[in-house]
Amino acid sequence: MFKFIGSIIKEMKLTTWPTGKQSVRDFFMVIEYTIFFLIFIMIFDWVTQHGITFSVEHLVPLIK
Repeated sequence: MFKFIGSIIKEMKLTTWPTGKQSVRDFFMVIEYTIFFLIFIMIFDWVTQHGITFSVEHLVPLIK
């Protein structure tokens, strides 16, 4: 058990942690990607919704 915990501590010392500047850059990249996909999904949803509504409005009169 102690050998296992010791190996974990050794491995954690070998880990390179990001600097504060890198963390801030990565944070803003995540925000940018989130906003991009939010806008993409909103546009896709709007196009899908209006496409289905348009199709139904124009196809229903043809069935009657």
